[in-house]
Amino acid sequence: MFLLLLKMMKFGSVIPFGISGNIVLRTALLFVLVFAAGMMRNALMLTRMNPIDLLKDESRGEREPKAKWLQAVLAVVCLGVGYAIAVTTENPIRAIAVFFFAVILVMAGTHLLFMSGSVAILKLLKKNKRYYFHKTHFITVSGMMYRMKRNAAGLSNICILSTAVLIVLSTTISLYTGVSDSVNRSYQRDVQTSFLCPTEQMRITEAEKAGIEPEAALVEAEVEQAVSEHAKKYGVDVSNVFQKFSLFLISEEAGRNAFTEISNRDGALEGAVMVNIVTQEEYNRFAGDKMQLEELPDGEVWIWDSADQIGDGETFTLYGSEFTAKYLPQEQMQGQDMTLYVDNEFGVVENSFRCVFMMVSSRQELERLTDEIHLFCGRDPDGGVSQIKYQYWFDIDGSGQQREQFLNTLRDCLNRAGIPHVATVGNKFDDLEYFEKLYANLFFIGLFIGTMFLLATVLIIYYKQVSEGFEDRSRFEILQKVGMDKREVKKVITTQILQVFFLPLLLSCVHIAFAFFIVKRILAIMGFVNVGLFVGCTVASILVFAAVYGIVYYLTAGAYYRIVYAAD
Repeated sequence: MFLLLLKMMKFGSVIPFGISGNIVLRTALLFVLVFAAGMMRNALMLTRMNPIDLLKDESRGEREPKAKWLQAVLAVVCLGVGYAIAVTTENPIRAIAVFFFAVILVMAGTHLLFMSGSVAILKLLKKNKRYYFHKTHFITVSGMMYRMKRNAAGLSNICILSTAVLIVLSTTISLYTGVSDSVNRSYQRDVQTSFLCPTEQMRITEAEKAGIEPEAALVEAEVEQAVSEHAKKYGVDVSNVFQKFSLFLISEEAGRNAFTEISNRDGALEGAVMVNIVTQEEYNRFAGDKMQLEELPDGEVWIWDSADQIGDGETFTLYGSEFTAKYLPQEQMQGQDMTLYVDNEFGVVENSFRCVFMMVSSRQELERLTDEIHLFCGRDPDGGVSQIKYQYWFDIDGSGQQREQFLNTLRDCLNRAGIPHVATVGNKFDDLEYFEKLYANLFFIGLFIGTMFLLATVLIIYYKQVSEGFEDRSRFEILQKVGMDKREVKKVITTQILQVFFLPLLLSCVHIAFAFFIVKRILAIMGFVNVGLFVGCTVASILVFAAVYGIVYYLTAGAYYRIVYAAD
């Protein structure tokens, strides 16, 4: 397992593996204590029982269990609430908080369903005379009804463990196999740098407070020149340059078609509206001829609303400023040029929050709007409201060593060049390596835990079938003595085993289907939004697990048959 982890994390060097004797001793001591506790419990139970009663206990039989309808209803309520939370929770940050609560509800509902709901269902089948008075169904329903009281806990454990295996494997496999896709979605170019751009009014205000001259505005040509000279120094070619100015706001609704500063700062961003503002002037400069946008009169802006609440020609208010909306066509929003003008943050959350994309006419208009927003919020320039961000992205070409040297020293180069307010300097190569190692760790943990849970499931199933085989041997001997041939007895056994064996697997698939929605939103926070890949990994995990489950069924059913027919 250690070698597998190193392989998944793509470590080139050899890392020695050692076994700690102290840890082995502690583990052995823990298991000794667990087994000793179990033996003491059994010894205490035996001291309170009569040996004759123990000998007669197996032949005494059990009373028919009563259907506990209250528990059955409670099971349905727990499952229903857990499923509802999983399906209706739209906010991905809130999904993390409620996920474990939903898991607890589903686990409790699963246990109650097998403890009481299964007996209730069997009681209903017994009342159906057409179904019940059939030689196969009669024996199967009767046998399962008496057995369910003892086996319900085991079946619920099998169901919960199966669900855990499938969720852990499907999510970790999705993250590991989709790491390149996630990084490529975050990086439109190989290297992405960003700079904060205070407006002229902000620079003057800050200078007056400090008693100094206002700092100069950021000049795009200086950024381009610094990057170009740095690339020449290390023999790297820069190409496919993209640059833009944008303003990203986390807002909330203040009435119909009105947005203001968000007041809920509890970390879940409940009711948040993401507003991304760019300039039409820059978009038209980079967009293709077919994707150009016509100039709009003053007070009118291009708009796209994920909730489709702002209609074409309607008036809307943003932090006290009023605009008339000119709605962007859907084909325009789906164009390749437009995707470059949507912030990475906007792209990750657009399926979870309401998002508004807005285009003002020019950079001057963007600065004017930014000043009005800060004035409306009553904030200092360095307060909680976002500032305009300049983004400079580009692709690079060169050898591995040249590229590494260029990337490792790029931020220092920009600082030495005097470029103000360097915010981020990122590249897809370092991020890909980082996330490959991170998701390899998660995938390894998923495989390890999945293997442990699968082994636990197999052991529960196997020993359950073996113990039931010894209990059922005398019963099936009686059935053969009263006239049922071996073929009919085997049919009864097969039906009974199939129903008990695959019922937990079917219910776990139902759990997975409902958990899919909330797990998908949690994965979105980690930058994974490839739903198709997640569906494929989930289905593949279920099919592989079902195949393993089927093999276990085949082996345990064979052991069951051999025990039942041992007397022959």
